[in-house]
Amino acid sequence: MVLKKNKYYWGVSLKNPEPVVDDYYISDEIIVEDGDLIQKIERLRKLIISYCVMIEKDRNSASKILDEIHSIIVSMDKIQYTEFIAFWKVLDMSYSVFKKLPNQEFILEELLQRYCERRRKLYDKIGYSNVTVQALYDSGASRKKGASGITKLVDLIHGTFDETFRVSRVDNLHTLMTTSIGYFLPDKGDKSLFREFCRRFDIQYNFGRDHQGKEPDMVLKVNSHFFIIEAKHIKESGGAQDKQIVETIEFIRYSENLDNIHYLSFMDGVYFNNFIWTKSNNESKINRQRKAIEEYLDENKSNFFVNTAGLINLLKDLLEEIKNE
Repeated sequence: MVLKKNKYYWGVSLKNPEPVVDDYYISDEIIVEDGDLIQKIERLRKLIISYCVMIEKDRNSASKILDEIHSIIVSMDKIQYTEFIAFWKVLDMSYSVFKKLPNQEFILEELLQRYCERRRKLYDKIGYSNVTVQALYDSGASRKKGASGITKLVDLIHGTFDETFRVSRVDNLHTLMTTSIGYFLPDKGDKSLFREFCRRFDIQYNFGRDHQGKEPDMVLKVNSHFFIIEAKHIKESGGAQDKQIVETIEFIRYSENLDNIHYLSFMDGVYFNNFIWTKSNNESKINRQRKAIEEYLDENKSNFFVNTAGLINLLKDLLEEIKNE
């Protein structure tokens, strides 16, 4: 058996920090080259300046251009990356909330008045630039990652096995059982297949019961091994990230009665490096988390906790195991 003990892959992970920049999580779309968007932004700026000047003299006249301002604002989502709509957050309003509200023209009139009072003259003095549009879009890049983490996981699996074996996403239990290497994604449309898989192997999956029905990100079959995988890209602690960190660690606290059923936590992102660089002689949150990981690995010998390097090493060993049979 080529597959090593779980602490080995944890050790590999601790010797190989996550990169500061990971190509899978780069979101580098250039929006200022979109001619239609820029045309609307420039028209919006002119209309807002006109509106601000007009309300100082004749509010009724100013209201005549309100409809066109509203029409532009709701015309495309990327219009939100402008100075005016960025200012809304100062007023505890967001673009996504605004689009769901009734009486938008009435609300927009209030937002415009506040902008005219607090920002218009300042921005007129400084000047406007479409670099601002790109910068605002870039600042929200982390919210546009989508399925990059799953994409990375799938690519690492294909990159390891494709030259020797055919890897495919399966859509039924029969195919899963008869293929050497296959996977499915319970949290991305394969929930019913996961339920069938659990019934087939009498898997309790108590993690889901204890975490509001949370489905795993992937089930991977490699020969006789089945890996139930939770994948998290973590950059920092705080807020929702702390909840994700706890869930990722607690995932390997669970186990099943079969030795070939593995719970695997895959954490990438620079937060993982805290486990490597934090001094071990204190009672910090990081050390408590690391201690919990190691205790769960000791208690559940079939489970794994890995970063990118640890996962790659584990997949390569699985490949060797299949070749040697």
